[in-house]
Formats: sequence, C-alpha cells, structure tokens
Amino acid sequence: MAKKFKDLAAPLYCDPKSREQIERHKRDMEAELFACKLVDLRQGLGISQTDLVERLGISQAGVSKLERSADPKLSTMRKLTEALGGTLHIEVRVGGRSIELGTDAADE
Repeated sequence: MAKKFKDLAAPLYCDPKSREQIERHKRDMEAELFACKLVDLRQGLGISQTDLVERLGISQAGVSKLERSADPKLSTMRKLTEALGGTLHIEVRVGGRSIELGTDAADE
C-alpha cells in the first residue's frame, strides 16, 4: 500500500535543522512569488519597464533589479506603487486584531 506524503515527510518536520531549512525555502519561494506578482501587475496595467524608468527616475537595470528583489524596502515599494498609479497598504493581523501600516498620506 502506498504511503501518504505527510507520513513520508513527518520525520523532516521532527528534525529542527530540516524544519529550519524547510521554512527558509518556504520564505524564499514566497519572495519569488511576490516578485512575480509585481511584474504581472505592471504588465497587466500595460506599463513597460521603460515607462517605470521614466516614472521612477532610475535606470532600466534598476527597475529590473527592483522587480527581482526578494525583499524590497518599504520606501521602495511605496515609490513603485505610486509609479504604477496606486497606493500601498500593509495590514498586520494578530489574534483577531488588525492594524494598518504604511498608509499613504493621500488616503488619510
């Protein structure tokens, strides 16, 4: 009889080093997905990298690096969002509570 994946993976989650490595890979993949979503958003809006070069006042290589960044600074995300014509909102949820960080002044 075939074993279930969770049964095969269980020993990995019991080992602290393996669990740490799994979490690191998970964070890396989430960062990659984040970067891909930014590119998809820009392309979906019909905005080229050349357009962003003009809007942000940085080089094309800088725009490319920004879009590949796994961990952009909040200020950079705000500038990029504004260049795309949007506003940046970050919401933190903990234990049923929610607070919003990084609200643009134009929205207040």
